[in-house]
This record gives sequence, structure tokens and C-alpha cells, in this order.
Amino acid sequence: SHILALQSRARIRTHNDDVILPLAIMTSGDTHEGTITLLKDNNFFGMKQSQVTLMRQGKVPSFVDNDGHFAMDDPCTISTKPHGHGDVHSLLLNSNTLRRWVEHGTKWIIFFQDTNGIVFRSIPSVLGVSQSNNFAVNSLSVPRKPGEAIGAICRLTNHKLAKEMCCNVEYNQLDSLLRNTTSSEGDVADESGFSPYPGNINVLIFAAVPYLKVLNSGIRVPEFVNPKYSDTSRTTFKSPARLECMMQDYPKLLGDSSRVGFTQLERWICFSAVKNNIIDARKKYTNTGFAESASSGEAAIYYANRRFLSAAGCQITEEEKLQEYSGIPTSTGASVVLQPNFGCTFKEISSRFSSGCRIAITSKSTLVLDGENISLEQLDLDGALFVQATDIARVNINSLTVRNDGWKFVELDPASTADQIYQIRGYALHKAAQERYEFGSRGDFVLTNENT
Repeated sequence: SHILALQSRARIRTHNDDVILPLAIMTSGDTHEGTITLLKDNNFFGMKQSQVTLMRQGKVPSFVDNDGHFAMDDPCTISTKPHGHGDVHSLLLNSNTLRRWVEHGTKWIIFFQDTNGIVFRSIPSVLGVSQSNNFAVNSLSVPRKPGEAIGAICRLTNHKLAKEMCCNVEYNQLDSLLRNTTSSEGDVADESGFSPYPGNINVLIFAAVPYLKVLNSGIRVPEFVNPKYSDTSRTTFKSPARLECMMQDYPKLLGDSSRVGFTQLERWICFSAVKNNIIDARKKYTNTGFAESASSGEAAIYYANRRFLSAAGCQITEEEKLQEYSGIPTSTGASVVLQPNFGCTFKEISSRFSSGCRIAITSKSTLVLDGENISLEQLDLDGALFVQATDIARVNINSLTVRNDGWKFVELDPASTADQIYQIRGYALHKAAQERYEFGSRGDFVLTNENT
């Protein structure tokens, strides 16, 4: 839906209804068929099938010790593992996807991880930074806590060769690198409370033409091995290791003339990963304050949308307390859903609210706005309100008061047999009551307390 909303804006700006924003998905042998089924079952989520490219990543042999003895599944079969997400570069090249995009006029390519759904409203501004600075590579980053398990954006200097490189340094290498170079204390906070080195969240923007040129030269991202040893002798591994590569190491392939930079934004607007099960999320929250779970990822989207509305002049009651779901402390407050067609950027979202608007939303409320032609002047919400409009309907929330029991999250019993989508969150949604308005026909519509 974010891609289609941006595509719609691009068509309007270029006066060209044929503009397509293509999407490439890197899959593995384990996920490829399931991804195809998911896309087909959902009619490619509104996209044309031709604008979606699936690229299946292969696997590489794994080994069990420093001498490189292969791990074996059975006496005749070598055990294999994925080669790392750095394969995306060779897959884009070898599938001719990158060449096809460039030939069709693509200027910029955006890489994102599927675990970070909150990032899309920050991408237009980061793309603007890339264009204005003529960056070959731009990394979206967030303030990083010392020791946090995300890579750090650093400028590395080789004084002997008089060369500099702006690139990602993995978190498990950063502390020792700093201790051996610029800081005897290692990875510590500055006066801001954060590390001086921004956190890399693997949202990257590449200039397409030079990217194709570099890959066509035959150069490839560097490989590495990251074994976990079984004992202090450091000879045998806990589990088989393999050669790996990372997509964020691409800047290491560039020459001195290439401009490489980063854009740092606050975490709430661009980064809340969803990658841990309930048990691991509890541990992660205890260690870092970030659960990176399904519940925290969903809560982060509601929080970001509340921030957008507050900045647009709305009055939203905020909750200070955290609610535990399956032992994971989760932020609470109004559940605000702003579909991408309502606004792709903060500027676009704020334009939906009139100057001097009077919008009040309580902390227990749910607000869903789905439509590119919805505007708001006056709303007093204590409950659940759902407004949906097609692109041919213009809807103005002029003076509306909503009072009902709303939607509530209900914590699940640990022994619950509820669907997995609820179990991974630790709660289910109970829709006690709502006001719902749907507009599908052409026309101008006004929502007031008196009439619609």
C-alpha cells in the first residue's frame, strides 16, 4: 500500500499514468514458494504482477572447524546455509533486474528489511537528501545506544594511503576497533547519552546508474566468516559456519570520487523491527529496552501516527504507563491508523487538517483514516471511528463527536489456541463498538453531528 500510494503521487507529479514503481523481493529456498503463494492469494496486494520480481537466493556449504571440514547432513550430503543478504546485489545484476530498471529510467533504488514496517514515511525525505547531495549511497540511521546490537556508521581513515571511507562497522567489531584506534574506552556514550556513531538500520538508497556500473565491473561485496566457538580452544564451532556477505558493505567497493553519506532521524519515525518471538523479546527488552516484537512493532506505528497528528495540531491524550502482554512491556495510547493513501509524508498528513482545527482524541480511542481525499476540521473522539473513502469521494469531518466503547486489546492466556497472528502479539483485538463510514461513490460528503 505504501508503494502504490507513492506510485499514485509520482503519476500525478509527472502527469504520466504509466509510471510504475517496481519491487524486487529476495527470497530463500525456504520462503520462495510461500512468498509466491502469498502474493497470488492476495492478488499481489493491488500491484501488477509484472512490477514484482522475485529473486531466489542460493545456499553455500557450511563447515565445522578452523580446518574447513564440511558439515554433513548425511554421509553423501553437504550441509548448506544462506550466504547473507549481500547476495541481493549479485541477484539484481544476474537476473537483469537492475539493468531493466535503469533502462526504464529508474534513478534511485531503495533497500529495506521486511521486519521494519514503520520506515516508509521517512523514505521520501531521505531520498531528497540523496538527490540534493548527489549521494551514490545514503544510509538511514538512528541514534544508537553503546553496545546495542546494530551496526554503526563510521568514517574510517587510512592515513598511510590518505584514504577515507564512510561505511558500516558491525556492532561486534566496533568496540575493539575503537579501543585500538581513537578511544581507549571503546564504544561509550557522549553527552547526548548515545554513541557518537549512528546506528545503521539497513535502509539504503543507491543511485541506480553508478550502482549498475560498479556491479558490471565484476567487483563483489566482501565475504567473511563469523564462527561461534564451542570452547576456549577456538578450534571447533558450536554450530556450522559459512561464508557470508552483507548488503550494507557495498560502499567498500566504491572509489574516492563517490559520495557516501548517512541521514539520521529519530527512531520513532523510522525504526521498530519485528523479529523476536515472545521469549526472546522479553530477554531483548530486559537487556536493551527494545523488545523488537510484534506487539512493540504495532505499538510503534500507533505512536508514530499520534506524533504526526499532534504535530498537525491535534490534541491527543497520552498514556504514561506500559501494558504487559506475555511479559513484554508495551506502550499504550490511542490506536491511530493512517493508511498510506491518507498521507505519505508529514507534510501531506498535516495538509489534511484545516488551520485551527479542533481535534481531540482520548488515549483509549481508535481512529482509522483510509482515503486520499479525507480532511478534518473538528472531531471529538472517545471510542472507535473508521472512515474510508475511494479516490473519487471527498470527505470532510466537519464537526463530529464520537462516543462508544471502542476497540480494545485483550491479553491472551499463555495456553491460548488463538491464531498465530495473535499469539505472537500476546493479545487479540476485541471490537466492542465503532462508528464506521464508507464512501464509494463520486461526490463531496460532510460528516457532522446533525447529518452526513
